[in-house]
Amino acid sequence: MFVKNLFSTIAAVSTPRGKGGIAVIRISGEDTAAVLEKVFMPKGTPLTERPYRTAVYGDIVKNGKVIDTGVCTLYAEGKSFTGELMAELSCHGGTYVTREVLEAVLEAGAEPAGPGEFTRRSFINGKLTLSEAEAVGRLIDADTKSKRELATGAVKGNLSAKLKSLDELLYDVMTALYAAIDYPEEDVGTEGEDRIYEVVCEVLEGLKKLSATYRTGKAVADGVKTVICGKPNAGKSSLYNALVGEDRAIVTDIAGTTRDTLEDTVDIGGVTLLLTDTAGLRDSDDTVEQIGVKRAKAKIEEAELVLCLFDMSENLSIEERAFVLEMEKSPKEKICVLNKSDLGASMKEEDKELLEKVFGKLVEISAKDLVGIEKLASEIAELYNSEKLAADSDAIIWDAMQKASLDRAAELLEEAKSALELYAPLDAVGVSCERALAEMRMVDGRDVSEDIIDGIFSRFCVGK
Repeated sequence: MFVKNLFSTIAAVSTPRGKGGIAVIRISGEDTAAVLEKVFMPKGTPLTERPYRTAVYGDIVKNGKVIDTGVCTLYAEGKSFTGELMAELSCHGGTYVTREVLEAVLEAGAEPAGPGEFTRRSFINGKLTLSEAEAVGRLIDADTKSKRELATGAVKGNLSAKLKSLDELLYDVMTALYAAIDYPEEDVGTEGEDRIYEVVCEVLEGLKKLSATYRTGKAVADGVKTVICGKPNAGKSSLYNALVGEDRAIVTDIAGTTRDTLEDTVDIGGVTLLLTDTAGLRDSDDTVEQIGVKRAKAKIEEAELVLCLFDMSENLSIEERAFVLEMEKSPKEKICVLNKSDLGASMKEEDKELLEKVFGKLVEISAKDLVGIEKLASEIAELYNSEKLAADSDAIIWDAMQKASLDRAAELLEEAKSALELYAPLDAVGVSCERALAEMRMVDGRDVSEDIIDGIFSRFCVGK
């Protein structure tokens, strides 16, 4: 529902700071038109007499003097991004002129917007759900294709639509439940109880499936800390360059070239990898190399996914076998990558058997020739289920709080299901369903605390 006369009129620069072709100052609130009358002089017909969403050319003035020319678009109350009367004033994108135009707008009666305040107003005025609003911030920050697709899907309302459908199903059941509780003489009958049971099971299954997308959503949205490790000259830097898509790491035939860690964010198999290349794991008398090995081990300790690289043209060394046995005890996700397939497989069968025992699948590649990289990407996708979900069209969650609310709702519906199976009083079923519905609505902001809302929008930039 549109909230009227609740906020002052706000303004901020909505484009990145610095030089550019244009800069956009966004203004929102009931006094938007009054502010514009003082700073924007259109050529010809006054702005307020033209159709909404029409780009109008004119002079921008400050203290009665023209400081720039630009284009202004006015959006109607209830039909803008914020749900309020809103305008976007485009001026030339120089640092000084942008500041001057913003100052003119503020002097004309607008107040500086806080971080994420435009999007927050959109949420409060019912233009966006909380998950859609949060996805706007994710979309702005997206630095990979998969992140962009996930955010775009959420902004389009994929998650909101799924939650709404489950919400409506459970709400209808609760209506029937409370009718039966309030009017016990109107027995819902066996058929009615069967329908209630079916819907509770259907919503429960839907919540579980949605909760299961968290692993994929988090892997895309926040990224997976991933380390490439192995002995010197196994091809770690070549693999790093292949995954990054450019020659970031120095590659030579000399063992121990990499002394420090290299880091980058890459989109592989529809998953965001926070990728780290490390120094080769071996004992060394070289002080610098010792530091590099120490840092490599620290990165492995921090990692969520370890790409363990071995040279398949050689047998495992004593140090490698010890490392493999270490990894066998580790709960971390891990993939065994056999590099240098271009040189042929000379590794002993007993070594391959050990690797298969510890890691399961073995992925053969030639990092130098970029052979097998797609297979590695597929293994990563399978690990995080990203191949089975379409980030831009499926309902996917990415936030730990979303998952916690869905899981609590599922537990409560399990209680309701058990109560129905035990023919418990309908009051008990109703309480569990009501609490489950409240948890579901937490996910999409229909029943969420002000502190949580503040936390979400505080992460936005000013102007959004």
